[in-house]
Amino acid sequence: MKSFITLLLLLIATAVNAIVWNPEITVPNARSKWRAGQQYTVKWKTTVLGEDIPDGVNGTIKLGYLNEGSINEHLYWDLATAFPLNSGAQTVTLPPDLETKNSYIIVVMGDSGNASPKFTIRAARPLTSQ
Repeated sequence: MKSFITLLLLLIATAVNAIVWNPEITVPNARSKWRAGQQYTVKWKTTVLGEDIPDGVNGTIKLGYLNEGSINEHLYWDLATAFPLNSGAQTVTLPPDLETKNSYIIVVMGDSGNASPKFTIRAARPLTSQ
C-alpha cells in the first residue's frame, strides 16, 4: 500500500510538472483598440487546466499580426520579458511606428505561447507643430 501511495504521489507531481504554461489572454480582446506608441496592460488568467501557475515561471510578451490565408504570426516585436507569469498582468509600450491594422495579436509565452484574438492598433497620431 505504501508503494502505491508513493507511486500515486509521483504521478501527480509528474502531471503538475508536465502542464504547459500557456495562459488564456483576457486583454486585449477582439474589441480592443490600441494606439501605437502608448502604454497598455496585457492581462491573462493565472491558472492553466485548473492549476495555479507556480512561482519561478517567467513569461515573454510578443506582438505580431496575422495575414488572411497565412498561419505566420509575424511575431516581430518583443514587448516584455522575464516577468512572473503568475502575476496575471504586465504593462507594455507599443512601438511608435506601427501601421494601422485590425489583425494584431498579443502572444503571452510561458513554456509555450497562447495568442489573443485579433485586435486593432491604430498608427500613432502625427505630431502637430505650434
